[in-house]
Amino acid sequence: MKVTSYLLIIISLVLVAACSSNAKKEVEVEIIKTPVELAAEAVMEAEAAYSAKDFQIAIEKFDVAVNYLLQALPTASPADSLPQQIHKLRNNIANTHSAYAMDLSGQNLFDDAIVEYETAIAKYQELKREATTTESLDDTIGLLYRNTAVACRQAGEFEKSLNYYDLYLEKNPEADDVLLQKFLIYRDDLKNEVQAFEVLKEYANSRNDFNASHSLGDRYMEKDDVDNALIWYEKAYGIKQDPNVLKKIGSAYRTQQKWAESNKAYEQFLVLNPSVDEMKSAYKIIGSNYDKLKNKTKAVEFYDKFLNLEYAEDLSLYICNYHFEGKRYQKSIEYATSILNKNYNNATARYLRALARFSLNDKKGAKVDFELIKDDPKYGTQAKQYLKSI
Repeated sequence: MKVTSYLLIIISLVLVAACSSNAKKEVEVEIIKTPVELAAEAVMEAEAAYSAKDFQIAIEKFDVAVNYLLQALPTASPADSLPQQIHKLRNNIANTHSAYAMDLSGQNLFDDAIVEYETAIAKYQELKREATTTESLDDTIGLLYRNTAVACRQAGEFEKSLNYYDLYLEKNPEADDVLLQKFLIYRDDLKNEVQAFEVLKEYANSRNDFNASHSLGDRYMEKDDVDNALIWYEKAYGIKQDPNVLKKIGSAYRTQQKWAESNKAYEQFLVLNPSVDEMKSAYKIIGSNYDKLKNKTKAVEFYDKFLNLEYAEDLSLYICNYHFEGKRYQKSIEYATSILNKNYNNATARYLRALARFSLNDKKGAKVDFELIKDDPKYGTQAKQYLKSI
């Protein structure tokens, strides 16, 4: 009886131990995560890496997330939106390659940057095939073309740079700044000035393009080739009545001392309602051109227009002397007085006023002015002579 009881106790202990062992094994069973859950974890790791500018790790983790979602795709329901999530992650991969490229460019690692830019372009183009093409996506690819062109030029890959600029121009034909970059590559990097100008000429003529024609005018002016500059400025103005081009035409003619042609351009410019500052500048230039043409009456007309907007002592003296020479003594006195009210020591204005007063037989007024300049190094001798005659 005692033996039997003892055996029962041992069996019970063995059974208890066995049950405890099985329970422990059940607790230690590892929970298997779904591909969607693993994708979410990979995305979190990718975003953290991106924030830390560890772009290579970020790309790897985004790619891992895409692969997990692809595994889940066959059994997913439409409500899971896995295709949209995959598209978004692939967009993130493209963005990360682009960001990595810009970071490498900032470190002057242009060869490596080019690789990343080109990878980003390929990734974005894949996105275009997967989903509806959007204007935003096209703009992004266009910007990458420009960035890649810049990196290629910095890396000394000039032909490749030109190719990327051409790709950009296909979608953005009015980007005159890109035309200028192509021009500079041919002229400065490839030392092919003939081709440089041909780039702009061909573009300007084929498209009847204002920006290219305008740019050609500027480039020829830089070379002091005024004749060709005028040809292209005139062409540009024929395409678009741009006031800035008119100013450049007027200025170009001035360099050739073609005063009448210059005035024609500037007077057209004034019709286009320029700003007050631009108007003042035009009045002064036109007046100067007329002076060169020996047409002082027209010069005074435009100098007077300038003076109505802003005082200028030299122009006031010009008009004062013009009226004195024309024997309009009272007008000469008026201008001389306005000058002296602002600059009491202006000897030229005082001398002209003294002469005008003397000519009008205002001996008293003339004497006052002559007395004040009798010791002037320029007018003193003449002033003393007049004082003796008074």
